[in-house]
Amino acid sequence: MKWMRPKICVPIVAPIRDGIIREAKQIAKLPVEMVEWRIDFYAGYEREILDVITELKRVLNEKELLVTIRTVAEGGEESGSRFDYFETIRKILEQQTADYVDVEAARDEEEVKALCQKYSNTKTKVIGSYHDFSKTPSADEIKERLCKAKECGCYAGKLACMPKTREDVDTLLNATAAMKEEFPDFPLITMSMGELGKVSRLYGGLYGSFVSFGCVSEASAPGQVYYETMCEVFDKIYKGNHHISLIGFMGAGKSTVSRELKRLSGREEVDTDQWIEKHEKRSISDIFATEGEAYFRQCETDMLDELGTMEPSIISCGGGMALREINRRKLKAMGEVVLLQASPETILERVKDSTNRPILNGNMNIAFISDLMGKRLPAYEKAATVKISTDGKTVTEIAKEILEKTHQI
Repeated sequence: MKWMRPKICVPIVAPIRDGIIREAKQIAKLPVEMVEWRIDFYAGYEREILDVITELKRVLNEKELLVTIRTVAEGGEESGSRFDYFETIRKILEQQTADYVDVEAARDEEEVKALCQKYSNTKTKVIGSYHDFSKTPSADEIKERLCKAKECGCYAGKLACMPKTREDVDTLLNATAAMKEEFPDFPLITMSMGELGKVSRLYGGLYGSFVSFGCVSEASAPGQVYYETMCEVFDKIYKGNHHISLIGFMGAGKSTVSRELKRLSGREEVDTDQWIEKHEKRSISDIFATEGEAYFRQCETDMLDELGTMEPSIISCGGGMALREINRRKLKAMGEVVLLQASPETILERVKDSTNRPILNGNMNIAFISDLMGKRLPAYEKAATVKISTDGKTVTEIAKEILEKTHQI
């Protein structure tokens, strides 16, 4: 799957019309693609809503406009006392001025389905949304809710939930990826909220989310990131650098092949282990001994953002780089990912005298290496866009094969 840069959507939450238009004029000058007008914050009359939408579209020019009436039940301000929810949604759809309208799909699925059927050919598209501020649903439940939005006929499905652990964020992201792989033509918007969930707003596009919500000043939901930060991160991730990243088990030949690729291609070479040692000012063995493996793996994840700012380069990755799902997606977003493979016997011969392989300390034998390679292989294969066997080949032969298969020569 080719990862597309998500659209950045920022909210307008001013309570009065003058403030709404003033915010819109400011946002019109910013490098964001979409604006969400939160009608539930609006203190004016219901009869004025369509006029405000018309004026917003005029001021925002080519930026897309999403309009939302978020109810108290799903974390918003609308209690149901001011607006007839579905009647207001119908008027917005009939007006055909806004680009999108958010509809809370859990309110009344039959009503949502009827709306989508009646207005299926209008300019304004329906985004069926679900919000859970108390927890993160299971992966199956996340997919089930998004599938319901699809079955109702919504143009896109949106789900936002509150994580309690980092694993909850992974659940949301991985469920998004699974949903996108199963239904590639159904647009998705997903996010974890709060401080823990910020990573999903920055990297959700790597999992298939086509919009990410940020803010210019006042946030409309917990965990929203300032648009400047989002632009900076997106520029790094979706720059299309076309790096060649080498992955594989320790001793597969990544460092040696990387140097030869540098010689043949003229590109810069980056060894991720050396990079981390330089920035941490200590050896990998010391990092493992004092901080543990989890800390080191986070260092690997963090450094990939820095690589996004570089010109096309050769990236020699540590043996565990591709174990994390977020790393695999970042590597793929940056270009080709080449899996170098070798037999356990070849690996042992290459690493037996090394003192900088903390995972192999006390385990320099074929059985351990073979077992660990088997455990890591599924992650390697998920990350790889190209696979190269290194057994029985010279370094130059391997490097030339990589350049051919990545269409660099």
